[in-house]
Amino acid sequence: MDFLSLAKRRHSTSQFLARKVDGKKLRRILEAARWSPSFLNLQPWEFVIVTKRQKIEALLKAAYYGMYSYAEQKNPPPMLVAIVLKKKYWEGEYGYPRRDKPGIFEAYLSIAMPALAMALAAEELGIGSRILNVNEHVAARELGLTGGDSAPLVVCLGYEKQKSGQKNRKRKSLKELLHYENYGHRG
Repeated sequence: MDFLSLAKRRHSTSQFLARKVDGKKLRRILEAARWSPSFLNLQPWEFVIVTKRQKIEALLKAAYYGMYSYAEQKNPPPMLVAIVLKKKYWEGEYGYPRRDKPGIFEAYLSIAMPALAMALAAEELGIGSRILNVNEHVAARELGLTGGDSAPLVVCLGYEKQKSGQKNRKRKSLKELLHYENYGHRG
């Protein structure tokens, strides 16, 4: 499948089957994440694979935008991958207060990259995904993070339940989005 077709096909899965993702496919998804670009190639991430239902439900309840209460649904994902942001990359050893070093803005941009890579790799393998940002305090507690490390993003992975009510995915036209040389100059 070409990349544009893959990008158009990818969507946020809202209901999952209980079927687990096999280890070989998970490893491929994680390899895609590992090869993601990052600011100054710092790779400020580590990954925690979560399969225990109680922990998954706690993280889903902590998701912003409500995750429309995945935990209340009967079809939560069978696994999550939490993306851990290592504190040393945005504060202290590598981070601010020096302006020539990366800060929290660059770190958050960087951890978005493996989340998208996981979602696209999963789609290519026929596996559903959903990227969620979660309350970092809850995630730190549930994942046992210490030293100021956080897990602001999780990627839900699993096989999509058929007829799970996907929303119509519309996108703005390129004409609406493009400007030339200066904002407001439509060409």
